[in-house]
Amino acid sequence: MFSSFILKRILRDGKLRGHQLLRIIFQFIFLPIRLLYFFYLSLRTFLLRKKTILHWEFPSYFETANQSFLVRKIRGKNTSVTRLDFLLTLRSLRKLRQLKNLKIFLPPLDWTLGDAWEVMEELKFLQNECEVVVDGFAKEGSLGTLILLSACNNVYLNADSEFQLTLPSAEPTFYGDFLKHWGVQVESYASGPFKSFAESFTRSSFSKEARNNLSELVLDLQNKILNVITLDGKLDKKAFYFPILTSSMLVQSGFAKSELSKDDFFVSPEKCLNEGDINTLNTKRVFRFFSRRSPIISVIPLTGAISSGEYSNTERELGKIEAYPTIELIKELGEDKKIGAIILEINSPGGSAFHSELLYKEIKKVRETKPVFAYFKDTAASGGYYIGSAAETITASPVCITGSIGAVMIRANLKKLYNKAKIQKESIGFYPYRDIMSEYTPLSKPSIQYLTSEIKRVESQFYERVKSGRNMTDADLKILGGGKVYLPKIETKVVDRLGGVLDIIDQLKEKFPKKQFSYHYELPEFSLRASIPFLNRFTQASIPTWAKSVFALHEADLFGKILYFCPIRIK
Repeated sequence: MFSSFILKRILRDGKLRGHQLLRIIFQFIFLPIRLLYFFYLSLRTFLLRKKTILHWEFPSYFETANQSFLVRKIRGKNTSVTRLDFLLTLRSLRKLRQLKNLKIFLPPLDWTLGDAWEVMEELKFLQNECEVVVDGFAKEGSLGTLILLSACNNVYLNADSEFQLTLPSAEPTFYGDFLKHWGVQVESYASGPFKSFAESFTRSSFSKEARNNLSELVLDLQNKILNVITLDGKLDKKAFYFPILTSSMLVQSGFAKSELSKDDFFVSPEKCLNEGDINTLNTKRVFRFFSRRSPIISVIPLTGAISSGEYSNTERELGKIEAYPTIELIKELGEDKKIGAIILEINSPGGSAFHSELLYKEIKKVRETKPVFAYFKDTAASGGYYIGSAAETITASPVCITGSIGAVMIRANLKKLYNKAKIQKESIGFYPYRDIMSEYTPLSKPSIQYLTSEIKRVESQFYERVKSGRNMTDADLKILGGGKVYLPKIETKVVDRLGGVLDIIDQLKEKFPKKQFSYHYELPEFSLRASIPFLNRFTQASIPTWAKSVFALHEADLFGKILYFCPIRIK
């Protein structure tokens, strides 16, 4: 039996290397154990066959970093699942034919809008295509909770519960008059009328173009969400304008069915499936007596502003897209033969132009050897869109803020502030254009012309990358460029598909139907130094919170850096 198995492998593969042969030998040695395990899985599957109800308490948050056992003990925080593992488990319910009723409990959720939207779409699919009755229960929550509950056939709420609701809106702060009062003059150079990031520092209100663009974006997002939580317009949207909605208000509006306790909600006439049972059933479904190495789909979460990072540091930091560590990771995955495809999960407002370009080039390079796809989660604007345009295709959440294609440069002149403080500076050895790097010396005419030409150069480079990656024309970018922000649409060629990261995985399965993939979520390592300010003081100078807020020094770097940045943050 064993010799015939090896012969078949040799005939199929042509030849076997030493480590491959050793692997086959070990598989044969452990075959009896795998037979016993298969018998156990079969027995468990048989015993679970009549269980048609699944009780599932959703995680309150998703893990965003890998943590060692010691770190978990020090933090004293219960661990959760990763976003990818949760979504894969949820998607596996589509193949669970015995499932008739899914009952979910929603704790207070620390999820983003993109998280809630993708899970909502999965619940709707189970309900509409798989004919699973989805029941939802919550004691409290916010907008994300209501979005998830809207996908349920029956909604039950704890008596006297409250839901704090804030629909998408924006209230930008303008520091122009404040900075002028204190003698800070901020000069801006933007590539289009909608690239309004600098207007917060130079004006007391948005320009007409920027305001109209922002208003259109906010209203589009509001309408999309209101359409969901009003059950496709069946409920009165005015009922969801209140900042606090009680359970009785939601029952009265028709959104919820009734009030009851959690214990009453989870009562059922028979024992129910749980998450462990789902894992057992999934393991039985994909079990093989002789395992094969499955190609890995590697998902890289890229979250935060784009900056350089330390060239010598290969560890990525949480909440930042640092170019050099990220490039090292992408290069490593590109060279790893076990990696079959890469998905970039982008959630970024932008950042450094130069380092966006470095990331773009590395992604294009890796695409020569394996597929690279992009998923736009909550925000993929400016530099976030720049790096995404290097991917083979872009799939975006319907509620993702994208665009902001353009460049902006801001420079602070603090001369008047220094004069008020009786501080004088003297220029020594200044050469042409050296004044650009000074926060005290006024810009000469040649320097202003140089900065204006740089903005045009960087904008042109950005446009060329987008045209190449997205197959756009100058006419397309005339409509979509200039710094505009908007929701993604397929017809504008901004993205290829609307959906989630699981939809990209489905694309790969369709492209390679005979392959069985495994998945890896490339989370950064958890850093105590980054999480505990006290430790951080020993390694780097700390910028005061007010300075970060007013000048955005940490992400924007006022002194002469060219940036791709989404101008607003929508709550």
